[in-house]
Amino acid sequence: MTPELDEYERRRDFAATTEPAPGAPDPVPEGAARFVVQEHSARSLHWDLRLEREGALASWALPRGVPDDPKRNRLAVRTEDHPLEYLDFHGEIPAGQYGAGTMRIWDHGTYVAEKWRSDEVIATFSGERMRGRYALFHTGGKERDWMIHRMDPALEPDRAPLPTTLTPMLARAGPLPRGEQWAYEIKWDGVRALAWCEPGQVLLRSRTGRDITSAYPELRRLARALGSRPALLDGEIVAFDADGRPSFQRLQERMNVDSDATARRRAAHNPVSYVIFDVLHLDGESLLERPYDERRERLQALELAGEHWQTPAAHHGDGPALVQASREMGLEGLVAKRRQSPYEPGRRTGAWVKVKNALEIELAVGGWTRGAGHRRPPRRGAGERIGALLLGERGPDGTLRYAGRVGSGLDEGTRRTLGQRLLALERPESPFAPGKPEPPADASWVEPRLLARVEYRERTSGGLLRQPVFKSVREAEGPDQVTVAGRAVRLTNREKVLYPAVGFTKGDVIDYYAGVADVLLAHLGERALTLRRFPDGVERPAFFEKNCPRHRPEWMATVRDPSSSTENCVLSDAAGVVWTANLAALELHASLSLAAALDEPTLVVFDLDPGPPADVLACAEVALVLRGLFDAYGLRSAVKTSGGKGLQVYLPIARGATYAQTKGFARSVAEMLAGQAPELVVSRMSRDLRAGRVLVDWSQNDRHKTTIGAYSLRGQPEPTVSTPVRWEEVADAHARGEAARLRFTAGAVLERVRRHGDLFADALWREQELPAG
Repeated sequence: MTPELDEYERRRDFAATTEPAPGAPDPVPEGAARFVVQEHSARSLHWDLRLEREGALASWALPRGVPDDPKRNRLAVRTEDHPLEYLDFHGEIPAGQYGAGTMRIWDHGTYVAEKWRSDEVIATFSGERMRGRYALFHTGGKERDWMIHRMDPALEPDRAPLPTTLTPMLARAGPLPRGEQWAYEIKWDGVRALAWCEPGQVLLRSRTGRDITSAYPELRRLARALGSRPALLDGEIVAFDADGRPSFQRLQERMNVDSDATARRRAAHNPVSYVIFDVLHLDGESLLERPYDERRERLQALELAGEHWQTPAAHHGDGPALVQASREMGLEGLVAKRRQSPYEPGRRTGAWVKVKNALEIELAVGGWTRGAGHRRPPRRGAGERIGALLLGERGPDGTLRYAGRVGSGLDEGTRRTLGQRLLALERPESPFAPGKPEPPADASWVEPRLLARVEYRERTSGGLLRQPVFKSVREAEGPDQVTVAGRAVRLTNREKVLYPAVGFTKGDVIDYYAGVADVLLAHLGERALTLRRFPDGVERPAFFEKNCPRHRPEWMATVRDPSSSTENCVLSDAAGVVWTANLAALELHASLSLAAALDEPTLVVFDLDPGPPADVLACAEVALVLRGLFDAYGLRSAVKTSGGKGLQVYLPIARGATYAQTKGFARSVAEMLAGQAPELVVSRMSRDLRAGRVLVDWSQNDRHKTTIGAYSLRGQPEPTVSTPVRWEEVADAHARGEAARLRFTAGAVLERVRRHGDLFADALWREQELPAG
């Protein structure tokens, strides 16, 4: 028995588990070697690869399964050897035992090893699912750290990967369509979410493309239900009350959590379910063009029913009877879907029609009343908790007519936060026009700058809402003024969508830049900026603006360049960051020198730009070479993503160098790399030389050029960000072959900053001398 089998036996109680004990091996035909892949649903779902070798089974745990494409390496964790009897084992490992969970055979067959060393195995597999030549190799880290790589071409070359982004299809409001060509689904009062499911992981994105996975930890186990089958699902995250009815009020308690611990705590006492109603991509095949009926059939065949997810049936037949039944059950309504319609991402078409039992309206908030009992605050201004909002409707002449009050649907957290916002909008007189109906006389009045979305059953003869329920609140369109860093900043058109593919608005842009202002200023502050503005969004023309706009506030700092007569904006505080965001200046390009000394760069930049089919992983390889080169000189370097396809490596230097020196140094390094690795690197800008190579662009080290700044958004279809990363992250992404690890959107960057602070803080303020020669 090998020492590894000793370890296997030590960890198990064979009186409690049905796992096989080591014994005499069965006779094996000469030259044959067997393997098995077992899907292991333990604490985390993974796949165990076991290879017959010298009387035992050499074993690796594959958290993301067996790669079927040579472009996607996957992690393989070396585990203890197992006995040969494990080749046929499947069943339940009892709770309390090592590896407790369900084990089933995912694939089995034979293999031929052409290389077997302590740090590398290369073999050709002949199984039902795992077929072809694979390499298992040690990464050089801990003893257990291995990777698995498919060496042959993709097993199914026509297999399409899951799309990286997709905007949900939307429904139009309307009367109930009738006929056999329509199917009817329950309309759930929840949060729309798409679920990207791959072996061992789930990614949830909201309707606007925001990553909301961390808010709903109980949904992460959905990947277990799909096993190794990649899928993109469409559905609604729903919280149910004690009677089993959807409760948006309970769902609000789960939204916008500030930490993983908070999310887990709330999930324990207020769980949600993912109600799945469509499948858009499955097993490497896009289903967007397939008719609704076929997609539903494929979805039902997945049998996705668990503690926190379900697939309710679609109904054919009597639509009016279903509407009546949903009304009697207190449900929101129905969605009618044309059975032969394709899935049209981002479109609101007549193929999907929502029929609501309740009416919906958006009205201005003109005042509020205090709550009774526990809702009454201890003193004015100490966190007011409102009892009800007073709502008004604008008439043709612009006057605000009182339309009733709403208190139902306001949870305690919303009452507190709304109370604080309304205190800031107080006014001494009622904003409602005189006349009937009249608001309560003992109310507090506010400027009608907030719009509340409410549902209601009907209106009284006097125009008041009957049975209104609060759903959400937003700021009204038009100018707004906020105070940032003690300065007044005027904001406009927060609801304007600047990233149509994901619904990311100008308000989202402003909120992002406000959230990263501190770390952004550490690197872009006190430097001349060039703004790239997208006034009509990323799908429309943009323009660069070197001169700071003339309508800038008086407190906005600028620097005049005597050599070019331009007057650039200079950020000195968070107010300036928010002001530029309000200009729809999505991209902030900064000088490599400080405004106080425009001729003295403090940074050398190497802009790594891949020429297709090369990608960011090729850039990562070049970046790691650069790091090694600088390490040899005793120089500290830093790296960030470009926010597009490439990476940027920075070398901080002491004041006193000239642009002629830094540009010459960068050029010599780029040309040296191109000479040493001509198949990978090119140092010349000519496009006919760049295909499949990485351009090391040294020309950015110029007195009159600017480069995309750290933490700046990019004008891409999604709100990607030029993001500082650790060198370990670059090496890990390159080793795993996973380009997505070097791509970050606004929400992810805000979370990174919250967790890790500024990853550039240490490296980029070091004063280092350029190497001589």
